[in-house]
Amino acid sequence: MAIAEVYSITKRPFLGARTTLLLAALWLAACSSIVDAPSSNYGSRVKYLVLHATSEDFVESLRLLTQPTANPVSSHYLVPASGDPSYPRSRLRVHQLVPELERAWHAGISYWAEETGLNDRSIGIEIVNEFKCSGTSDAINQTAPEDIRCEFPGYDEEQIQLLIELVSDILTRYPSINPIDVVGHSDIAILRKSDPGPEFPWRRLYEAGIGAWYEEEVKAEYEKRFAQRLPEISTIQDALNRLGYYVEASGQFDNATRYAMRAMQLHYRPQNYAGEIDAESAAIIWALLEKYRPRALAALLSAHR
Repeated sequence: MAIAEVYSITKRPFLGARTTLLLAALWLAACSSIVDAPSSNYGSRVKYLVLHATSEDFVESLRLLTQPTANPVSSHYLVPASGDPSYPRSRLRVHQLVPELERAWHAGISYWAEETGLNDRSIGIEIVNEFKCSGTSDAINQTAPEDIRCEFPGYDEEQIQLLIELVSDILTRYPSINPIDVVGHSDIAILRKSDPGPEFPWRRLYEAGIGAWYEEEVKAEYEKRFAQRLPEISTIQDALNRLGYYVEASGQFDNATRYAMRAMQLHYRPQNYAGEIDAESAAIIWALLEKYRPRALAALLSAHR
């Protein structure tokens, strides 16, 4: 995406930082005691890309993501929506709120692929979508997925095209991000979050070269097998863990397992995300493991012979 398409509201606050970096560079260039000896032993801070929906219109989203609040939050980028009366421009433009190499506060308490606190390792993108969720006030371990009721409006074409351009540009800078590690907030916070929701076009993004999706023929083969007999609950829990979700290996179809299944379904089978275990859902998990985490699948099969 052309740099001109990204509008940063943080230009002025970062002038001081840029000046400091320039002075530091000049000092290093003039200092004879510093020898440039590049090491090959390093890696990118950025390992994950997390997509969110804001639940607010553009103006309120921008306020919450940029201004001090009782519970401060931020993201690296904000993508507006067409037809939003609060959006002041005639053409949608991405707003950059935090530099990519800085730590934005978007993931909260989170888990994916044996890592916690994903703010440290991710780029977060908030997408304007005024979804609403309601449910019980009981403790989360006393609730079930059906206690959470959400209404998600669709995402508009111009917005999704702008998002595809943005994410494609990000992935060119961080090619080591595994497609399976392009995730939604609901994937990494299964007990708390439902966004970006069932209307989000994950498969459309996959077809544009972004994120993961299963191979239909592989899924069909697994589904035929699992229609005869589903894997044991403990095996499904292990498979969800190896895919990236956090599930305790209780061996019981408990609420935590249902929430993990719901999160997977929101992403990969949005037409039915009740959190129930069925042949199709199990087949999707196995097909994703085969495609993106083959070593994890081999270990799973070895552990559950």
